[in-house]
Amino acid sequence: MPPRQVAAVPDGLESGKDFPIVCDVCLGPNPYIRMIKQVNHKECKVSGRVFTSFRWRPGAGARYKETVICPEVARAKGVCQCCLMDMEFNLPVGLRDALLRGTDEGDNFAPQSGVNQTYHYDQVAKANREDVEASYGKMANEKLLKMARTSPYYDRNLPKLCSFWLKGQCTRVVESTCPFRPCCGSYRFPELAGSNPEGMKTLIAALDQLGPLKVMKDNSQEMEEIKEQLRSSQRGSRDQNIRDRYHGVDTLTQKYLGKAEQLGLEPPEDKSITTIWVGLVPGNPVTERDVMDQFYAYGEVKSIQILPDANCAFVTYTTREAAEAAVGKLHGNLTINGLKLKIQWGKPQRARGPDGIGGVPQLPTAYPMAPVPQGAPMPYMAPYPQSNLPPPPPGKPPPPPPPGAGMPRPVYPSMDPSFHGTRPDRLPPPPPGRPPQKK
Repeated sequence: MPPRQVAAVPDGLESGKDFPIVCDVCLGPNPYIRMIKQVNHKECKVSGRVFTSFRWRPGAGARYKETVICPEVARAKGVCQCCLMDMEFNLPVGLRDALLRGTDEGDNFAPQSGVNQTYHYDQVAKANREDVEASYGKMANEKLLKMARTSPYYDRNLPKLCSFWLKGQCTRVVESTCPFRPCCGSYRFPELAGSNPEGMKTLIAALDQLGPLKVMKDNSQEMEEIKEQLRSSQRGSRDQNIRDRYHGVDTLTQKYLGKAEQLGLEPPEDKSITTIWVGLVPGNPVTERDVMDQFYAYGEVKSIQILPDANCAFVTYTTREAAEAAVGKLHGNLTINGLKLKIQWGKPQRARGPDGIGGVPQLPTAYPMAPVPQGAPMPYMAPYPQSNLPPPPPGKPPPPPPPGAGMPRPVYPSMDPSFHGTRPDRLPPPPPGRPPQKK
């Protein structure tokens, strides 16, 4: 699981009152920042409650950021008070709620309007802060773990786009006093990274070569299309966008949900694998009938094996197509006895030896004959001990073994002790058919 993205509260300060509930990305890479605190200064964009706001600058080249929702609203869903992103995985909160729907964490939705909303946030304010913030700290979802950001995304702190530059009317760009992009010299455009990456590269190349003033006056069709995409990304009500982000109905959440749907279990390359692994919950007994009721609809089931000691089960289909259909439908949606279970593709079995033990393939019964240099004595063939054959007479090759007696075993020069520096007076007698070695 990725490390928590919440910024650490300094000693002696209370989260939400003396220090905002923000993530590391919004706080910036600089460990020394100046933060302005204004007591009961702003109205929450979601609940309408008055709260103590904070304003700071994350670092050089970044814009000033401020809290937009009250601490109770942030704790209710475990989001940042500034960017409204999930504090655990640094992802849109709507994506997290959608992937956790059906679990205890995903069912903890806050009301959106009316008296219920006021009552709900009053209860959150009265509850213990550690208990509320820990409610989203035990999440474990495979797709969330894959999509979670493990490094800060500081492009979220870039200066805002200059609306006058997009219209071709910015007057401060001449004196280089405009604090907005791209007049300030920051040529990064994450608004185009997903929708038009080629247009983003064209715009950055033109800004590097010509500068923001000449690009602002460029009225070519290609440049006007790029500017129109930037203008469309800035349209809409800011307050409504904040509420949509908190409730998970914004365009960014929909984009991430589309990516999450494409994250499935890739089938293994080995087409002979038709087994699916099912992870069981300890203490929850599951029978073959319970497993069969969930898997029989996708094809003919060859066998079901339940291993209570390993807390898992194996479901084997007769065809690969049935196994792929079951994985595609049940991955992330398998529920048995009211509990959500995980599934994975089974792994291929290792090749076993002749005795059924180990994963080493069976070796041949006889080793191949080693090449013999010209002039060297030929290696003799020693029979297996179980053949009980008499020794051959001198000068004659050994007779062939009878059927069932086993294949002959080759003996190489390296197996002769005399080749390894043995004392001549302790040499063993030579085998039949081989001349004695000179001392």
